[in-house]
Amino acid sequence: MFFIRYIPLWNTIIYSFSLHNRRRIMNIQKYTAFLKVAETKSISQAAADMGYTQSAVSKMIMDLEREWMLPLFNRNHDGLTITTDGEQILQDVRRLKQDYDRMTYTIAALHGMMRGTIRLGAPFSISANILPGALKEFQNHYPDIKIELVEGEDTDISNLLRRGEIDLCILPTPLADSYDSDELFSDSLVAALPTDSPFVNRPSFPVKAFATENTIRLKEIEDYDISTFLARHKVHPKIAYEVSDVNVMQSMVEKGLGVCMDYEFLFKPLRYNVVIKPLDRTMHRTLKLCVRSGSTVTPLVNVFRESLLEYAESLR
Repeated sequence: MFFIRYIPLWNTIIYSFSLHNRRRIMNIQKYTAFLKVAETKSISQAAADMGYTQSAVSKMIMDLEREWMLPLFNRNHDGLTITTDGEQILQDVRRLKQDYDRMTYTIAALHGMMRGTIRLGAPFSISANILPGALKEFQNHYPDIKIELVEGEDTDISNLLRRGEIDLCILPTPLADSYDSDELFSDSLVAALPTDSPFVNRPSFPVKAFATENTIRLKEIEDYDISTFLARHKVHPKIAYEVSDVNVMQSMVEKGLGVCMDYEFLFKPLRYNVVIKPLDRTMHRTLKLCVRSGSTVTPLVNVFRESLLEYAESLR
């Protein structure tokens, strides 16, 4: 027996491992490298994300290919693409990594480490529609960790993270790209219609119809995605009402006062008797979970980050 200092997520606990367990830890590191390269399609990016050299990550991938006797990635001038064999075992490796992380979290909890406060920043719509389920699931597992939720507009949240006043946040691209980030969700603009709308039986809602249909608009304080989208398609919406609350907007649509448009996640879970339709022309966005670039992520934040990423994966 000997002691080694292995920290999958933190720098504070020293575990006693046998040689067998040491090899298991090395495998976990290799699995992490495999998952990162599959995600980023780049050895250099995976190495940067993991805090390793490129040669170390390359060696981990080659070791796995040799151990499993399978080619995991196609290598060409355009970068890396996962092979068919690699794709088939990707989910199994991801589950192994998640199970190992859960075990380390449990060990940390037994050492009394899983206590404290995490400050999370999120846009208003995200905190209302997506986060409650994720927070509930996290609190079930870690009741001694308090989540302090800070809501605001995208730029406000970004500035709070930059100043270190929050630990992590959810932001859309491209704003999120200035931080170390992981993809949470991708969604698209959709239309919400009254159940008696003549467009209900159509496969999609024509964007140009916003010019003739009574439209209920959510006030855009600084997020001009929808206005930009309509302007790009030369559509001047027939604004009947402008409101500040998404629930008011959906309730008004339910009562037949007009139609509205926003990102799909804003309507999940669907609480009102409205019909959601894709647009005949749409726009996509990606929401990411962000931490400050180059910052040291605490064990508590890592625990919550992994939990939120798992929750997001379950919704896809």
